[in-house]
Amino acid sequence: SQKYGTEEAVVSTQSTGEDNQIGVLPKPMGNLGKLEALHLTGNPLMDWPTQIHRCTNIKHLDLSRCRISEIPDSISCLKKLDYLCLSNNRIQRIPEGMCDLKLVEIDLNQNEVAVIPSAFTKNESLRVLRLDYNSITIAGIPNEILADTTISTLSLEGNPLDVRKFREMAGYDKYLERYAATKRKCD
Repeated sequence: SQKYGTEEAVVSTQSTGEDNQIGVLPKPMGNLGKLEALHLTGNPLMDWPTQIHRCTNIKHLDLSRCRISEIPDSISCLKKLDYLCLSNNRIQRIPEGMCDLKLVEIDLNQNEVAVIPSAFTKNESLRVLRLDYNSITIAGIPNEILADTTISTLSLEGNPLDVRKFREMAGYDKYLERYAATKRKCD
C-alpha cells in the first residue's frame, strides 16, 4: 500500500467501490497509475470523477448508477479503455472525444442519449454499443453507424424509434451481416 497523508490506498490493478455512498473520489485515486479496472457502481458521484483521467492504464471502467449527467471530452485521455459502462445515469450526449478511443464495448443503457455520433466510424475496435431505453429516434442514428463501423451489436430496445424505418435505413443490411457473423461465431 502507499500512504497519502493519513489516508491509505491499496495499490492494485483493480478497485471496487460499489454501493459505498462515495460522492467524491479522493485525490490520491489519480495516483494509481497501474489501475486497470475500476467499478464504482451505485455511488452518488453526480459529476464525472476527474481523477480517473490520470489513471491512464484503465481498461475497464464501470460508473453505472452514479447519477452522472455528462461525459467530459477529456475521457479521450483514457487510451487503453476497452470497456465502459455508464448505464443508469443521466447522460444526454456522447462526446466526440469518446469516439476516438479504442473501446470494444460501451454500455449506455437507461440514460437520456438522443443522438449516436457518426464519429464512431473512426473506432475500428467497437463491437458492442448498448443504448437501450434512451431517447434515440431514427433521426438520431446516422446511416454511417450501420454501414461504416465494426459494430456488430447495436442494442436500441425501448427507444422511441420506428423499428420498420430502422430496418429500412441505408446500411442496415451491412449491420445485419456483421450481427449474423457474430452470432454464428458464438453458436
